[in-house]
Amino acid sequence: MRMNHDPVETIRTEIQTWDSPFVELDCYGSGNPEQIAALINEFCQTHLGSSVRGYFFYHASVGSAHGIQLEDGHNVVIKVRPPAETNPDLSLDQKSLDAICAVMTWLAKRSYPCPKVLFGPAPLARGLATVEEFLDRGQRGNGFEPECRRAIASGLAELIDVLQEFEGDASSLKHFRRGDSLYPQPHSKLFDFAKTAKGAEWIDEFAWRARQAEAHDGERLLGHADWRVEHLRFEDGKIVATYDWDSLAFRPETELVGLSAHGFTADWTLEGVRRIPTANDIRAYVADYEESRGRPFSKRERRSLFAHCVYFIAYGARCTHSLEPDKTDWEEDTWLYLLRTQGEVLLRG
Repeated sequence: MRMNHDPVETIRTEIQTWDSPFVELDCYGSGNPEQIAALINEFCQTHLGSSVRGYFFYHASVGSAHGIQLEDGHNVVIKVRPPAETNPDLSLDQKSLDAICAVMTWLAKRSYPCPKVLFGPAPLARGLATVEEFLDRGQRGNGFEPECRRAIASGLAELIDVLQEFEGDASSLKHFRRGDSLYPQPHSKLFDFAKTAKGAEWIDEFAWRARQAEAHDGERLLGHADWRVEHLRFEDGKIVATYDWDSLAFRPETELVGLSAHGFTADWTLEGVRRIPTANDIRAYVADYEESRGRPFSKRERRSLFAHCVYFIAYGARCTHSLEPDKTDWEEDTWLYLLRTQGEVLLRG
């Protein structure tokens, strides 16, 4: 049974882990925990008919997420995204969030293990908020273990297959889209690529070569574009809960699989664990996906899939470099080490 915590203190504890409360400033126009807790409580009273009793958690990343118990006993998660113009490449505008909620509702009605959408999207302070059921089921997995790796890969294949029956309009879901620039706008204000370009030329070269090698010819399919162990829970080797549905995207299958393969092992909420896969881990994951898919990718498809994988390894390396631009000796469990030591072999597919 989860413990309730004081809302203000829970929010304050998370904010203190950041150098700047830029997520809160974008979402609420304030980094003050008391003001944020008051806004959430007012939202719950207005739209859910109950006040906040206590918090299970508060997290800030691209947006903010409040795990809450209401006074009426219901447990919910309220997610607040910053205004869409804060990062247009993340596609979290009203139309996209409407589509995401429609897909989640469609899946939940078919007993798929995703949270039920209870309300929204609706305005909250400067952002858009949704309310989901608090889905607390299963245990965390270890993507480096073969059984768990296979469950992740087969889970993605099954999800993409199921979503082909969704008849709604998902064309707006272009999560983390790439334009003419080499990279999308970074997903967090923590990362300033322009100011840390020096020393990153070799990373950018990998990213450019990867983009040149991509040729995604297949039809666009709906899938989860951040499908990794952190966003899944397991029981008896099966996925029983799934999270982070803001990452839904309408893309070619080779993009969806390549993006998942590059970091399916990563759980950034845990300390003291390995996160970054090896080239062998990535190849095994793709093989597991092909087995679940029921047919192998063609040579051209594999080249594009692995190029997309390398591109996002390079993006991760660029993020890491931007935090410590003067560092040159990278530990094994980093995107930079993976790109430096195994980028070439992965790029060859």
